[in-house]
Amino acid sequence: MTGTLYSMGLLDSVCGLAAAGLIGLLFGLFLEQAGFGSSRKLVSVFYFRDMSVIKVMFTAVVTALVGYQYLVAWGWLEPNGIYVLDTYWGAQIVGGLLFGVGFVIGGWCPGTALAGMASLKLDAVVFLLGAVLGSILFNETFALVGPLYEGGHAGALLLSDSFQISPKILTVLFAVAAVFAFSGCTWIENRRASTRPESPPARSRNRKLAAAMLILAAGTLLLPPAPPVAEATAAAPPFGDPALAASILSEVDSAGDHIDPVDLADLLMVGRTDLLVVDLRAPEIYAGFHIRSAVNIPLGQLFSAAGANLPKTGLIVLYSNGTTHAAQAWYALRESGWDNIRVLTDGIAGFWRDCLTPPSLSGVIDEVSANKRLDGYRARRTFFLENTLLPKAAPAAAPQETFVPPPALAEPGLAQHLVSTQWLASHLDDSDLRVLDVRLKSTDYTTRHIPGAVYLNFENLRATIRGIPNMLVSAEDLSRMFGQLGISNDDTVIVYSDQLRDATLVAVALEQVGHPNYAVLHGGWGKWTAENRAITSDLPSPKAVDYKFLEDVDTFTVDVDQVARAVREGSTVILDVRPADYYSGKKSDEPRAGHIPGAKNREYTLDLLPDTASYQAADVLREQYRQMGIDEDTPIIVHCRTGHQASQTYFLLKHVLKVENVRWFDGSWLAWSARPDLPIDVAPKD
Repeated sequence: MTGTLYSMGLLDSVCGLAAAGLIGLLFGLFLEQAGFGSSRKLVSVFYFRDMSVIKVMFTAVVTALVGYQYLVAWGWLEPNGIYVLDTYWGAQIVGGLLFGVGFVIGGWCPGTALAGMASLKLDAVVFLLGAVLGSILFNETFALVGPLYEGGHAGALLLSDSFQISPKILTVLFAVAAVFAFSGCTWIENRRASTRPESPPARSRNRKLAAAMLILAAGTLLLPPAPPVAEATAAAPPFGDPALAASILSEVDSAGDHIDPVDLADLLMVGRTDLLVVDLRAPEIYAGFHIRSAVNIPLGQLFSAAGANLPKTGLIVLYSNGTTHAAQAWYALRESGWDNIRVLTDGIAGFWRDCLTPPSLSGVIDEVSANKRLDGYRARRTFFLENTLLPKAAPAAAPQETFVPPPALAEPGLAQHLVSTQWLASHLDDSDLRVLDVRLKSTDYTTRHIPGAVYLNFENLRATIRGIPNMLVSAEDLSRMFGQLGISNDDTVIVYSDQLRDATLVAVALEQVGHPNYAVLHGGWGKWTAENRAITSDLPSPKAVDYKFLEDVDTFTVDVDQVARAVREGSTVILDVRPADYYSGKKSDEPRAGHIPGAKNREYTLDLLPDTASYQAADVLREQYRQMGIDEDTPIIVHCRTGHQASQTYFLLKHVLKVENVRWFDGSWLAWSARPDLPIDVAPKD
C-alpha cells in the first residue's frame, strides 16, 4: 500500500509542501482551461447560458470516485489513510447558503478567484480580499459564532453508510447521473443558443467519453474487495531496516530506552568508569548547571566531530531540560548504530526532583520509603552539590566546572505583580498597603507574621460550583471577602505564603475581580524569615469596606467546554502541571486516571528553586518552555487537578515570561475526568 501524506504525518513536511504546490499548479491550470478564470462564465450557469460549472464538478466527482476504487483495488492506496472531514450540520448549511449567495453575487469561489487573480482579474482580487477580511471577522467574533460552528456535529458521514449502499454501486450511480447531467446541460445550452451548437464530431467524441466513463465505473463492480482494516493499516515501518525497527520498538516496550534519575545518580556516585553522560542543551544553559561529569554536546552538533566520537561500548546517558530532545537524539543514534544509549527520564528537571529535592516535598508519606529517600537524598546532595571531589572521569569528559546553582528570578516589581522582600520591607509603612498572609494553617499566622498582615485562608475562596469542588467563588463573593479584610479598590495588596502556589491562587482571585495593584511576595515567608526581617504576633483589626469588583475583566479563566473546544481545534497547548505519575495515569485521585488527549506535562515544582517559594531565572525557564514548543506567541491553557498548582504556572507564564495568550482552567482534571463523554489518554506503563 502507498500511504497518503496525511497517514504518514508528512502534511507539514517539505514533501507535503512540494505536493501541495504541484497540485495547486495543476488545479489552477485546469480551472483556467475550463474557463473558470472568468466570473462572467462562472455566473452564466445561473442563467442557463453556460453549464461548464456543472460539467466540471461532475467530472471531478466521478474521476475521484472511479480512481479511488481502482487505486484501492490495485493496492496503490491505503483506504484508512484518507482523512474524512467531520460533518457539522449547522455550520455547513449556513456556510453553504452564504457561499451560494456569494457565488451568485460575486461570481467567484476561493479556488476560482485565485485562478482569476493569476489572470489579473481585479474583481477576483477584491473577492479574495473580502475572504481574508471575513476570516479575520470570523476569528474576532468566534465567541458568538462558536455554537453554530460546532453545532450539529455528526462525525464523519459517508453516503454509502448513510444510504446503506455499496461504495462501488454508488460510484456507478454517480457516473450515470453525470452522463444525464452532461446531456441535460448540453440540451439547455442548445435551447438557450448562448453557445455554439455542439458539432457532430464533438458530439461523437463526448458520447465516446461518456461510454468510457460508464464502462470504467461499471468495471469497479468486478474489482476485488478492499483489504481488511488490519491489513490496510499495516504500513511499512518508518525505518529502513524492519529488523532494526523491531529491535528499537522492543527496547522501548521493555523500558530499555531510558534510565531513572536515581539510578543514574547511583552509577555516578560509585564511579562507574564506562559511563558517559551527555548534556544536549545549549552551552550557556549547560554552564549554569549540569550533572557532574556530564559532557556538553548540543543537539545540533550531535553528529559533528564531537558527537561522532561517542563510544559504542559502555553506557551513554543523554539528557536535556525534559525528555523530548533527548528522545530524538536517542532515536537518531540508535538508527546510526549506537545500541548503548539511554535517555534520562524527565531530563535535568527530573534529576532535580528525584535526586536533589527534599523528601518532605516529594509526596512520599510511607515512613519506611520516606526514610530511605531521606538517606539517599543526603548522600546525593552531598555528592552532587557539596562534595568537591570529582568521580573518576568518563571517557572524553570535559574538565569539571565548579557547581553553580540555578539562578533565582530577578523580581520584576509591582507592575508585573512580583515583588522582592526588600521592596515589601521598604513599603510596610505605606498607608495604602495591605498584606495578606495566606498560609494554610491559621496557627502559623497567629504565632508569627509580617507586621500589618491580615490572615486569609485561601481555601475560603473556593467552593463547590455546578457540582465541581474547589472552584473559585464568584467575583461578587470574592469582592465581599476582600472588603471584609479592609481592602479597597485603590489599595496595593501583597500576598505571601510558605508555598508559592498558595499566593498565586489568591493572585488569580484578585485578577478575576480586576484589582489593579497587587503582587506576590517572591520567596514568601521562608525568604522573609531567612533574612531576619521584622515579624510580629500582633493581630490588626481591619475595617470592612465596600469593595467594588470590575465587570467582564475575567477573560483568562476557562471552563471544561472551552477546553474541549480547544482540544478539538488543536491550536492551543494544553499544559498539565500535575506530577508525572498522575499525568501518566499511574496514580489518580479521581474516578478516571490519565490526561487530556494531546496535553503536555511539566510538573509545577520544576519552575522553582529547590526548597524555596522562588521561581528560577526567567531566561532559564523561558528556554525550558521553548524546548517544549512554548514561547510568547503560543496559546496555552494550564491545568492541574483542581487549579491550585496550575495558578503558579499560569502566574509565571503570564506575568514573568510574558506569554500573550495563556488561560487558566479552574476546574482542571477534576472537572474533565468527571465528564464521561470527554476522552482521556493514559501513557504506556514502563
